[in-house]
Amino acid sequence: MAQAASFQPSPEDEPDHDTVKRWQALLGYTYPEAAKEIRDKRRDLGRPTLSEASWETLPADKRVEGFDKEAYEHACWLAKSLQGPLTSPETLQAALGLDATPAVLSGSDDFGELAAFCKVAAVEKQAILCLLSDKDPFFQPTFVRCSVADKVLSAFLAHPTLGIDATLPQHRTRSPPDPALRPAQGEYPVWYFFYGTLADPNVLRQLLELDREPTYRPAKIHGGLLEAWAGKYRALEEALCRYETDQYEVVRCEIEMERAQEEEEEEETIRGLTFRFVGEVD
Repeated sequence: MAQAASFQPSPEDEPDHDTVKRWQALLGYTYPEAAKEIRDKRRDLGRPTLSEASWETLPADKRVEGFDKEAYEHACWLAKSLQGPLTSPETLQAALGLDATPAVLSGSDDFGELAAFCKVAAVEKQAILCLLSDKDPFFQPTFVRCSVADKVLSAFLAHPTLGIDATLPQHRTRSPPDPALRPAQGEYPVWYFFYGTLADPNVLRQLLELDREPTYRPAKIHGGLLEAWAGKYRALEEALCRYETDQYEVVRCEIEMERAQEEEEEEETIRGLTFRFVGEVD
């Protein structure tokens, strides 16, 4: 005897009026389109979803815009589904009449999958939006602010140095080779004092795409027991500055290295760098 099965929509799939209106405002759908997209998303169990941890790290501006987890998941999926007219750096260069091909940065999206981004200036961003409004008004490009930690080490003052005001008389420097002027702006290799997520060698290995975890040495500055690692290349430092964003700046510091127990001296003090938070505190 043959058997037949039918799909019965769940009442939970039906969106309420406020949710439909939110999707309309955020994603540009008509009311019927928004309601259909919500139902389709709730019924498609194979569509990627954000983990709770990823959702908690969502930038505050997205929440201010009105996104909830469900709407933001759909926006990410929609961006991945659309192809758009600008499919390569060369296409972008030709469309905007740029002298050089835009730099490409690799990364990952909210679902952990590989993604590529073209680096453009603010004026080029506006040109892209104007171009798309004519060629493909339904395509919504994703723009991510390129935020990099500042590194401006004075060649004449100890500024910036962690824990001191370099303008005070007792901290004024003599001409080079005054130790307070080290490390210099372009000096490599240089020791970095890490704390927070960068104190995890696995995080650093993934960030810098190293073949193995770097070797850390226990260290401290002003009584804070953390870890340090000697970074040797300018490219690695640039990656760290992008990771920390412009909420931080690179500053000089004195790092007290703890020696191994079998060594005679217990500690070694060296000049190095660290990241200092300069953003606003909530």
